[in-house]
Amino acid sequence: MPVSSAPEPFPEIGTVENPATFYDGNNAFLCYEASVRAGGGNVVLKFGRAIDFRIAPINIEGLGECRYPVSPWAFNEVIGGEETGKWRSLKPRLWLISFNDIMVDVLFETVAMIYHDAAQAPPSKTLIKALKELKPRGI
Repeated sequence: MPVSSAPEPFPEIGTVENPATFYDGNNAFLCYEASVRAGGGNVVLKFGRAIDFRIAPINIEGLGECRYPVSPWAFNEVIGGEETGKWRSLKPRLWLISFNDIMVDVLFETVAMIYHDAAQAPPSKTLIKALKELKPRGI
């Protein structure tokens, strides 16, 4: 299956921190460190109507063992993968997002950047802050 960079212009992934995640059964949230070239800080993405969300212990050195040819520290989009086939009517997308020590697989319908700050806080603290700010708006 072809794998390409996701077309969304999200800030580039940093190479130090692993992400923080939260899945509520419908939406998945991912907070990652933005690279210094992208301005640093942390970014929170919301994957709307997440059908499947997994974290695998695949580090950068183990990417060759991945079922698809993915790039390190990148948003890799799998086009026409087996995972999307059975959900075809929903028009889902499959991303494999690689970090230092883990790979995040997410099968979803929509994606949006909901938070970006310049603070050098741990991703877990930024994710909690972003989720607290979303609650009043009902997102």
